[in-house]
Amino acid sequence: MVRGFSDNYGRLPNYIDGRYVEVYTDRYLPTYDPGTGRVIGEVPVLKDVDVAVGAAARAFEKWSRVPVYDRLQYLARLKALMEEHRDEIVRMLSQNVGKTLTDARGEFRRAMDSVDMALGTPSLMAQVLKVMNVAGGDAEIDMETVREPLGVFAIITPFNFPVMIPFWFIPLAVTLGNTVVLKPSELDPVAPLFVASLFERAGYPPGVVNVVTGDGATAEALIKHPEVVGVAFVGSTRVGQQVYAMAAAHGKRVLVGAGAKNPVVVMPDAAPADKVVENIISGFFNLSGQRCLAPGNLVLVGDAYAKYRDLVVDRARKVRVGYQLHEETEMGPLVSDAARKRVAGMVEKAIGEGAKPLLDGRDYRVDPAYASGFYLGPTVLDGVAPDMEIAREEVFGPVIPILRFDTFEEALEFANSGKYGNAASIFTTSGKYAREFARRVNAGNVGINMSVAQPLPFFPFGGRKQSFFGVLHAQIDAVDFFTDRKVVMGRWW
Repeated sequence: MVRGFSDNYGRLPNYIDGRYVEVYTDRYLPTYDPGTGRVIGEVPVLKDVDVAVGAAARAFEKWSRVPVYDRLQYLARLKALMEEHRDEIVRMLSQNVGKTLTDARGEFRRAMDSVDMALGTPSLMAQVLKVMNVAGGDAEIDMETVREPLGVFAIITPFNFPVMIPFWFIPLAVTLGNTVVLKPSELDPVAPLFVASLFERAGYPPGVVNVVTGDGATAEALIKHPEVVGVAFVGSTRVGQQVYAMAAAHGKRVLVGAGAKNPVVVMPDAAPADKVVENIISGFFNLSGQRCLAPGNLVLVGDAYAKYRDLVVDRARKVRVGYQLHEETEMGPLVSDAARKRVAGMVEKAIGEGAKPLLDGRDYRVDPAYASGFYLGPTVLDGVAPDMEIAREEVFGPVIPILRFDTFEEALEFANSGKYGNAASIFTTSGKYAREFARRVNAGNVGINMSVAQPLPFFPFGGRKQSFFGVLHAQIDAVDFFTDRKVVMGRWW
């Protein structure tokens, strides 16, 4: 059982049918405190998901018939329990993901925003259509649409937001009458396993919410399971493409949020300079750059290059890197040693292709007490060409590639030239440039004078091109994802 924050969680359980269960497997994966490099738990790799899916399927039969008002009472109790355990959940997030306490508090708050949105489910369910007497004749015919839950949904989520992203889906899914099996990332499942116990304490019937651990094979088993009706996935584009194809091939409805390379365009008139720089720095370096809405390229237009380049470098040099559970830390480690090596390799390749390191985080040294952690310091690369890998592929690390263009049109053309379309931002004091950028940039989330364009839960979480697969997006769009509309028509003689 995951009872609360600890220095070591031992062999982690799964949460199935309303209780923690020990998993018997021949394979365990380590989960780390990335700030120390120390193993803090063992994650069982579940091969057979039948027990979890079966529990969810059995629970659906009764849960789907519970009145929606009653289902809301469970959610209200869950919210109260989450708020009661806020500090503990925040510390687990910080410890197991490597994000700062500030970032962890932000994640918790955004998860609660999703709960608040789901508490409005009755009004969302009320969006029905009824037309009286749609066909003439001796007996009138009436026609109406109703929403119905569908069954068991698999929810497969990434490491960077192990509570917030599951909460894009779970509160809506279960309040709409479905049941779920969550598979969190094998890198950091501690916080979601703890939160599972709060569903039990909130009174949710056994089987409504289940949490299983494992790797890609576990996810594949969930996607292919005949009793799973739909799959919600957030992760890399490479895996997202596989999930989308696999789910479709097995007749599932599917929602896939994928990778990104978000351009941040800075015009010469951008101001005030101090706020622009601070916003750019927080966008690139919060969570060590490990989020799909993080800026991917800093695009300086015309005189903005001379105005902002050195200001950005100077502020990046002052970012306080250190152990994530210390309040003063502004940027913590990457989630794993493999992630650190991958990002360092991309930086090395960019330098080999001609990029100039204005600030090289590969040489960063933290307090010796945390020397075994997975740290990279802030990195700023100048002279990045549009065709370099570092300008085209997602880094998912604390790196600012700087690209320089002479005009707005050139910057916009570059912003639209990549294969991703998650987000794009512009800094300007010109209403004309802001409007033109918002209208013409090919991205699902557009920021004006903000480097991270993150919509609140009652908006869809947009995405285009290879940043998204499917039709319905996360957040508010998930109301349609987790229900289907039935048309009922009747005649009475």
